[in-house]
Amino acid sequence: MTADAVTAVLNVARAHSWVRETTGPNRGEAVNAILARVGLPPGQPWCAAFVSYVGWAVLRQAWPLPNVGGCVSLFDGANAKQLVRDTPAAGSVFLLWSPTLGRFAHTGFVTAGPDEDGEWPTVEGNSNPGGSREGTGVFLRARTFEPRDRFIHWWAQPTRPAPTGV
Repeated sequence: MTADAVTAVLNVARAHSWVRETTGPNRGEAVNAILARVGLPPGQPWCAAFVSYVGWAVLRQAWPLPNVGGCVSLFDGANAKQLVRDTPAAGSVFLLWSPTLGRFAHTGFVTAGPDEDGEWPTVEGNSNPGGSREGTGVFLRARTFEPRDRFIHWWAQPTRPAPTGV
């Protein structure tokens, strides 16, 4: 992959910041289309589906990540391709670890390097201005990541897989 591919994916992701749930939780014309990309019906959580939707929209078959609607499946597919890293980078797909759930529970794109406060700008589906993992639309945010969060450098050369017991 080239830097142009990363830029294109991030531009398309940011261009979807108008998307909102309009006909109920995890529903609406745009949200339903995002969910349909991964074969899920309206009403399902859609942050991972948003990642798949954007990647497919830009790169079609060249998008290296699985066409899935769940964070754990997204991690598993990327880890099998040796694309998971411990550190964020502009363009990477982030996966937030939930200690309560004991799994990855939210995802989106890191859009640039960190600001002066160490926060990384993101664009994420099924979120809100406060960063919920069960939000109302696509939002541009900033996050501080935790040690168990992971990052998919989908454009990179493979490395050895991350341990499964993150």
